[in-house]
Amino acid sequence: STAGGIKVQTFSLLFLAILASIRGSDYVVAFGREIPHAQVYRALSVALLAVAMVFAVALILTVTEPFGFTDVFFEAVSAFGTVGLSTGITPELSIWGRFIVMATMFVGRLGPLTLVLALAARADRPNYRYASGTCKIG
Repeated sequence: STAGGIKVQTFSLLFLAILASIRGSDYVVAFGREIPHAQVYRALSVALLAVAMVFAVALILTVTEPFGFTDVFFEAVSAFGTVGLSTGITPELSIWGRFIVMATMFVGRLGPLTLVLALAARADRPNYRYASGTCKIG
């Protein structure tokens, strides 16, 4: 895929995971196949990192630039998704504001999880696992 942002498959997997949770199922199933928990966690990580980045960029631009939150948020979402839409404020941004928008486009194109995994140091996997535990959610 050449598009940026969250891919349709990631969004679909999250939707199926939500449906499975509502139905009380511990397993996510798509087209008669069970989706591994690791893939569901990865999709959730991608989505949460994407949302966090868009809001962080919008917050930074709102503080540093003389434009309203709605315009800045639209620019951040558009940059992350590499859609090419704009409210027209991009040429009026400061040099740092434009740099932030360009970096957002780059991260949106690569994918936030791909970038984090590429930059993060790999930890050795321990030879043990912790005992299982549960907690109340809701």
